[in-house]
Amino acid sequence: MNSGMDRSRPGRGAPVRNDLDLRHFENLLTREKERLLRAFTAIKEKTFSQGQKDSLSEEAMYDQHPADIGTETFEREKDLGLKDGIEINLSRVEGAIARIRQGTYGVCLRCGQPIPEGRLEAAPEAELCVRCQKEEEVKPRSRRPVEEQVIKPGFPDEGEGNEEQPGDEPPLSQSGVVSCNLA
Repeated sequence: MNSGMDRSRPGRGAPVRNDLDLRHFENLLTREKERLLRAFTAIKEKTFSQGQKDSLSEEAMYDQHPADIGTETFEREKDLGLKDGIEINLSRVEGAIARIRQGTYGVCLRCGQPIPEGRLEAAPEAELCVRCQKEEEVKPRSRRPVEEQVIKPGFPDEGEGNEEQPGDEPPLSQSGVVSCNLA
């Protein structure tokens, strides 16, 4: 029974995947790398070709409202976040290409099990099998904002049964609020 794995590779802990068309995945990854590099270059040329101080020089300040400067700053920070995301994705793609060349592509980096081909088709840069990826993505303990713990210590988590429900508040006439008739 051949599982598509060759465990006889000397000097390596990870088995080689013989059941994958590695050229196909390398082509997918190469195209994605090219797309990411184009996006990175576009953001770099559009946003970071000159400093924000230079783009908001004294002459430019005369015809801009302070809110326009805030918008400019927001757009610049958004582009910086996009650039960071592209760099992270580019690193993952380059890592996958390196794993193809090393003969370890398609093998989970955590448990060493084969990554299903369908997962690799959907995300060719995948490093982990589905089970290990689920373990990596931990659910938060509570859906409540962490700030509420500071504002109101001991704020109950959802599901404990102590949370207020709509309609639990007292009527306005009993809460000390006086209604006014403005007619």
